[in-house]
Amino acid sequence: MSNHQKIIGIVCAGIHDSGTQNTVLSLIHEAERRRYKTIVISNFTYYGIDYTRAETEIFRLMDSPVFDGLILMPESIKSEQLWQKVLAHAKALGKPFLCVDRDVPDCFCVIFSYVSSFEQVVRHMVEVHKPKRLNFIGGMENNSFSEERLNIFKKVLAENGREFEPERFGYGQFWESPTLKVLERFYNGETEPPDAIICANDSEAMTCINFLRSRGIDVPKDVIISGFDGIEEEKYMLPRLTTAACEPDQLSRSSFDLLEAMMAGSTPAERLTVIPYKLRISQSCGCVPHAEADKNSKLIELFLLIKDGERHERKMFEYSSHIRELNSYEQFARMIPEYCECPVWCCIDQRLLKDDRSDNTEELISADDMVLFVHCENSGETASPETYTYDIPFSRKELLPNLEKVLEEHSALLITPLSYQGNSMGYLAAAIDSMDFDFLFTQRLVSNTNEIFETLKTKIRLQKAYAKVADMHMRDPMTGIYNRRGFYMRMAELTESGIMNYALFSIDLDKLKFINDNFGHYAGDKAIIAASKIISTLAGSSAVCARFGGDEFIVVIPVTDGICPAKKYIKSVEGETERFNAAGKEPFRLSLSIGDACLKVTDKENIDMAMKAADEKMYECKRRHHASSK
Repeated sequence: MSNHQKIIGIVCAGIHDSGTQNTVLSLIHEAERRRYKTIVISNFTYYGIDYTRAETEIFRLMDSPVFDGLILMPESIKSEQLWQKVLAHAKALGKPFLCVDRDVPDCFCVIFSYVSSFEQVVRHMVEVHKPKRLNFIGGMENNSFSEERLNIFKKVLAENGREFEPERFGYGQFWESPTLKVLERFYNGETEPPDAIICANDSEAMTCINFLRSRGIDVPKDVIISGFDGIEEEKYMLPRLTTAACEPDQLSRSSFDLLEAMMAGSTPAERLTVIPYKLRISQSCGCVPHAEADKNSKLIELFLLIKDGERHERKMFEYSSHIRELNSYEQFARMIPEYCECPVWCCIDQRLLKDDRSDNTEELISADDMVLFVHCENSGETASPETYTYDIPFSRKELLPNLEKVLEEHSALLITPLSYQGNSMGYLAAAIDSMDFDFLFTQRLVSNTNEIFETLKTKIRLQKAYAKVADMHMRDPMTGIYNRRGFYMRMAELTESGIMNYALFSIDLDKLKFINDNFGHYAGDKAIIAASKIISTLAGSSAVCARFGGDEFIVVIPVTDGICPAKKYIKSVEGETERFNAAGKEPFRLSLSIGDACLKVTDKENIDMAMKAADEKMYECKRRHHASSK
């Protein structure tokens, strides 16, 4: 890098999750402040644990020698098996790395203090508001975070002389549907409804507010609610939640302090750096009033977000609809820039753009030969020569062609996987040039690009298969040159292309019956094949060669520069035939009778007239050959 700028890799999953996004953007901002460049390696799967092959293989990019250090986000990778592979990979690279948002044994980590932060929320609800009927919705059963928060709840109750009531507790699984089931039980009439509900996270708390509102129960007038985590979606909730939110900027500063020391060769004094959550007392517990103006401003903000989302949806629908008119990869590459809203590099395994390989896409994961399928710097405009490039080969370890130049113009990149039949076909890199970078739009772009490419590849293969089948019906199976049908179809194409002058040759293999009778039909076939090879090879690639019958051939050669090739061609065929016979490899002698005629291609009748004239000369030649052999 120019000026010796360092590149930091940020490795995570589920980049569309708001919490992951906020942490990543904060890390990028801190890196930029310290004059580092950042490359984020991520996928879009967050809540599930069934990652595709492409989503797991994207982490191979950590191998690139461009990285000076790595920041891993293990909590975003929901498959423990995948996380362990990523961790082992990072350790094997021998580069400085640290983990954020999870205490990973034997690693330097920057973590949040969930325990003390959640305890602040519970103490506020219990000790400040002193509710009479307090219910608690936990997270997942046997989950460490969930059980930790349940134990804190029990501890605060005990310290305030209150007993834990099992009937006022349920596992909400940190998500909407299970939380609704818990709420149905709370309000089924078997126990007196609560006047306060503490939730293990904000998603459960938002579900509670919507559930209670649907039953005409007011928050915070009838029931007070608290959440935890401070997720992005919460800011659109009315009333706003009393919760605890992370301080990503503090986490980022501490992370880079730690990583800088490691890159400088120092060993940090402490393995763990703990960042507290910040208690955010708000409207859902009644401590902060909310005005009608809050509601109106949120509605306007949400309306604008929805309209922008609808614009993205329309744009992506239009993008996908173009598959019907695409017939080549280059057409596809030229179309992509029209649908990008930031600088984009689409990188694909070279072998996927070719059809001389097997369908075993699993072998693609070992490939390092990539091609820059398309790069566009423009946003939502028609591609121009200044902003569009296509089909540039490079090595996967380079991440992008001319990466140094790219990072002179952009501070941060997001790299996400592209997939073909579930396996890795490459990746898409997008420049993160602002804190308002639209991760959701990038996810849609990746998803649609995958679908279009897979459909287009199938379409191209089918077209080639159909063409191959059609060509088989136009070819003589023994010699591989055109048959009678193929000859007339090819000549029709030439007629449509414009009037051109040609030399037409009628060629007949002499004494084929004699060869068959004396040396067998296998020898006769070899004679036909040898004759076909001689006449087609000498005719050149622009000629039309056809086998019309058992021993009859037609050759049409274009006339260039006004010079008829008839004499030259006939002489070369005779010479090559003599060389074949002189080699003495076959028991028979090859003899060809040739007649020629000039031809101006206009229609089939014109061709037939030229063939008739050439046939007459060919028969004269045959009679001469017959007379000389007596």
